[in-house]
Amino acid sequence: MNNYYQTEGDILTDVDKIVIMILSGEVDSAQLALVLNYLYPALMYHHKPELEYTETVKWFVAVGQLLKGEYYPSEVIWDQQSTNDFICKIQSYRLLYDMSRKTFSLQEALNTGSFKEYLTQLFTHCSRLLVVRVDLHYQIEHRSDVSVGDFNDHMRALRERMSNQKGCFKGLEGFAWSLEQGYKQTEDHDNKGSLHCHLLLLYNGAKKNNGYYSGRSVGEKWVSMTDGQGSYFNCNDPKYFNAFKMKGTLGIGMINRNNAIEVQNAVSSGLYLTTKQDKYEQRLKAMLPNMRTFGHGTYRTKKRRGLPPIAN
Repeated sequence: MNNYYQTEGDILTDVDKIVIMILSGEVDSAQLALVLNYLYPALMYHHKPELEYTETVKWFVAVGQLLKGEYYPSEVIWDQQSTNDFICKIQSYRLLYDMSRKTFSLQEALNTGSFKEYLTQLFTHCSRLLVVRVDLHYQIEHRSDVSVGDFNDHMRALRERMSNQKGCFKGLEGFAWSLEQGYKQTEDHDNKGSLHCHLLLLYNGAKKNNGYYSGRSVGEKWVSMTDGQGSYFNCNDPKYFNAFKMKGTLGIGMINRNNAIEVQNAVSSGLYLTTKQDKYEQRLKAMLPNMRTFGHGTYRTKKRRGLPPIAN
């Protein structure tokens, strides 16, 4: 296997990019031939039948097998003719690609509607909420060791802790989470292929009042849960949120129900989890069957006073 790639996430991200470039007519066939000669064997080496891959990865594998299936991936040579055939076959998926993007956008719109209603209910019910945002990811040196299965296990354990409201989650009134996979790589920031979670936490303002400390506690719990492989970014660090505060758009920290601007900013900030512009590019490229990538708490629980009981 070519060792050009450091992680499986890198491979899947580049496959996704290449297929989209072909479908958009933005690829040079000569350059693509060079890319295919290391990308194809790398993907086939890491391909796992138990995972569910995004459409672009499925099409890449299907066309590769159609054209070169009689050879071992490590023995395949993509010349100009076979590369042109690859481009032609991939382009036949254009309509399916357009449909998949529309389906994705529709699902995000449904998520946004449900999420907005949930946030509105929380801010209507609670006089003060401490809003905390934490981004959970993995240290660069450990990304190659973390599979999507590991990520799913870590997130399931985290959600259980949030539901139990123990430790750093004590006093939690609501939460939401969104799983993504980075696709950008720059000199200053390498997020390409990285599995990460955007986490929104809403605490009872009468029980907790320090967003920075709460965010740090959650981040450190994540590091502990991942046996030291995890890392985090605390959005409630004043070094980060002061710029938003200066603009009057700060949507985290202590939010008072009677302050309409604070509530509006908090809802808008929370909806970042479902409305950011590059949501499609940052979707997971491989998942376990039935793996969820977004979720939020349930507003009407038996613990809430003044509300009719929930039917079992």
